[in-house]
Amino acid sequence: MINKYKINTGASVKDYNKVSDWLSFEIPNKIKISSGKVDIGQHISTTLALICSRELGIDINSIFVNKLNTDITPNEGITASSLSVPNSGTAIRSASIIFKKNFLDFAAKSLNLNINNINLEDGVAKDPNSNASISFWDFSKAEEFLKLSIPEIIEIEDQKNFDHSSHVETKFINSIVKGEYKFLHDLRFDDMLHARIVRPPSYFHKFLSINNAIHKYLKDHNLKLYIKNSFIAVLGNDEFEVIKSLNRIKNSIEWEQVNKLANDKIFNLIDQNSKDSLIVKRGGEAFRENIPEIKSYNNVDHKTLTSEFNKPYLMHGSIGPSASCSFYKNGKFIIYSHSQAIYALKSILSNAFNLNEKNITLHFMPGAGCYGHNGADDVTYEAALLSKEFENKYILLKWTREDENCWEPYGSASKNKLTATLDKNNKIIYWSSEAYSDTYLTRPMVGKLEYFVSQRFINNDFKKYKVEPRTGAHMGIHRNLDPIYNFKETRLVKNLVHDLPLRTSALRTLGAFANTTATETFMDDLCIEANIDPFEFRINHLDDNRAIDLLNDLKIQMEKNKPSENGFRGIAFSRYKNSASYCAVGVELTVSDNVEVELKQAWISVDAGEVAFKEGIEAQVEGGFIQAASWSLYEQVNFDNNEILSKDWDGYKIIEFDNIPLINTSVINRVGFPYLGVGEAVAGPTGASISNALNRALGERIKSMPFSQENITKQLLG
Repeated sequence: MINKYKINTGASVKDYNKVSDWLSFEIPNKIKISSGKVDIGQHISTTLALICSRELGIDINSIFVNKLNTDITPNEGITASSLSVPNSGTAIRSASIIFKKNFLDFAAKSLNLNINNINLEDGVAKDPNSNASISFWDFSKAEEFLKLSIPEIIEIEDQKNFDHSSHVETKFINSIVKGEYKFLHDLRFDDMLHARIVRPPSYFHKFLSINNAIHKYLKDHNLKLYIKNSFIAVLGNDEFEVIKSLNRIKNSIEWEQVNKLANDKIFNLIDQNSKDSLIVKRGGEAFRENIPEIKSYNNVDHKTLTSEFNKPYLMHGSIGPSASCSFYKNGKFIIYSHSQAIYALKSILSNAFNLNEKNITLHFMPGAGCYGHNGADDVTYEAALLSKEFENKYILLKWTREDENCWEPYGSASKNKLTATLDKNNKIIYWSSEAYSDTYLTRPMVGKLEYFVSQRFINNDFKKYKVEPRTGAHMGIHRNLDPIYNFKETRLVKNLVHDLPLRTSALRTLGAFANTTATETFMDDLCIEANIDPFEFRINHLDDNRAIDLLNDLKIQMEKNKPSENGFRGIAFSRYKNSASYCAVGVELTVSDNVEVELKQAWISVDAGEVAFKEGIEAQVEGGFIQAASWSLYEQVNFDNNEILSKDWDGYKIIEFDNIPLINTSVINRVGFPYLGVGEAVAGPTGASISNALNRALGERIKSMPFSQENITKQLLG
């Protein structure tokens, strides 16, 4: 018996409800699919092709995915928030189902057959008696195809015969391994100018003058210098000459420091600075209402605990620096970018240069991963600025490693303060959680050009801008502040802290990494106080059966492996945004006599709804685990009053191969359930599981990340 389910076709279909918006049959025996989401290493291209392949019965190698191009692909907003498969995947699945259903009707009429008597293979419908046939590609030329629309609700069939254990070669991997794949940094055009930005020491340095002797050097090396107030760039046909000139030009410039970066330690500033405080209600929305005081319980049967968690500024840490290429001629731009916000950039550039959006075409071109809002948007704006000044020439602008480390917008430093009360039955009857942070949302937008770092230098604008707190469910600072647990009473507060020193914006998970880590470490403190198994304690506070199943799955996985000698284990769990994937993580680690943390084993259990691409899910959660482990153990942006000190990989430590544990991943397949975003779900549980294992190893909760030798020793020694 075939089970059937009804699904909502999703947000993307509301704006693009034609099958032809998503599927194209212009090349014989090939299918092109379009998406408004960009592939930045999360395997979305493979996942979308596999979804289409499965529904249409076409070999995945015959399915191609269009790279995002603002002239032809759907506008699905920013590739962020783990929405690529829920949005694009659901849309392409729906388009494929509607296409196939209507094709079979068309074929039955054309061949004068009952649908049940048609043989369909590789996109060709055949009459088994006469061998008469008609194909997908024939149907795509019919008037009926262009009229096909996707309804809001469609019916799908349970595909239990699909083998998720078989290996699927990811799109592009073959050409990447062979060195044939073209990245944005590899672009070459005739008579192209290479560019670099000449950066000041910090955000608050104003250009005063340049030694005139530099002009002879520039002329002798066929280099051009562009100066507009405090924005300075060097350009030339020879990239190596441009690179060599940077330090010489920097040493020729006199800057004036108009402000200092910081005058105190960051966590003191978070406590002391002015704030916008909002109450967050169950469901995750924030409101400007009176903040209630923390409740106190004097009953002897009640136990009240408090906790605090500090997270430093974190970099996106892209392995390659940001880049962009721009061409401007006769009032029109052609731009190549690896930003996650291609369509948003098109609107912003239209506003910035006072052009109709029709005169701007942005192509997504693969570059280094963004993990949110890194330098990719800024470098695109800078390349566009320069190409407008040097018309009719392609400008390829690459940031340096120092540019990337010092000028990207970071993930904000943050602080979490928690209080909870247990009753005599060891149930949590009161939960208070407050998050303190700078904004995670300064991606440039129309009317907010000051969010581009170079725009500030173009205008000699050194003011600190006050941002308004976002209030939508699980936005920014308060993402996953509302826990999934069924606590009797909660007090949830979002504190947007103003006038903090460093530039911040979206880094993978936004506030969820800190909030989930704080929540899940505090849950462990409470289960230790109650003397209850950490799995049982969490399950006692859950009424979501999928969450309970996931925790039981993790427990089974961990029990298969005995703890190693001197190994300590910790677990953690969350559902990302309380609406995306469920993820539970277990970690085993050791701590050396020299107070160095070594990760030995890790277990990940994930429920991402119906599985579209199992290997892709595994790769996403395992990669996310490694990134979050790196945040937890090593990463921290260092700075002083004058400049960012983490200028390179020596100054910004990340995890290395010698501390990657053996990772065991279990994927629960929820057939018939919607696809759920998975890329960011693992981060918070990873941070918390490491902290919980470390707590058991040391007998003390380490309150500040990274859990480095320095920070652990500092706390243990008081």
